[in-house]
Amino acid sequence: MNFNYELNKQDLIDFNMFHITYSKLTRRTFFLQRYIISLSFLILPFFLKEFTSIPFVYWIFIFGLLYVYWVVYFPKRLEKIVTKKITAMLAGGKNQSVVGAHDLSVSEEGIVDKSAQSEVRTPFNGIEDIVEDKNHIFVYVSSNSAHIIPYRIFADEGQKSELLGFLKEKRLAVSP
Repeated sequence: MNFNYELNKQDLIDFNMFHITYSKLTRRTFFLQRYIISLSFLILPFFLKEFTSIPFVYWIFIFGLLYVYWVVYFPKRLEKIVTKKITAMLAGGKNQSVVGAHDLSVSEEGIVDKSAQSEVRTPFNGIEDIVEDKNHIFVYVSSNSAHIIPYRIFADEGQKSELLGFLKEKRLAVSP
């Protein structure tokens, strides 16, 4: 099976955002930053009430709103940070082989992903996991690196299912 397609900056952002929620380590860090660290907003009023004449209820209300705001908007803020870092990385000329034209070949031997700057060969025993999000298939080759296959390259759902089935079958065949 051969696929020619363009990977864009949004595909890279989508992979990084997915990886944050998929990877055990980054998921734990995300949880700590979103919920645990922000609990300090609810602890701070207990200290502030000792040093100000403002009623404690006001402090709890203000910091309670701040806590809710942080928990609700943290994922959006994180996506902005990821987008900014990826944009800067690409503008600096790093990882240019990730975005742009790709020629993906899947055969009995494995996966070959060619771009203008690189060629990556992945045997099926080198695949750690195969996962999907709403717009992509991610074929993990290490804990933080994957072949990004956007759904838009498939002519129909059957073609996508055929590729997924083939990859999963080959991966299982070589798994210990």
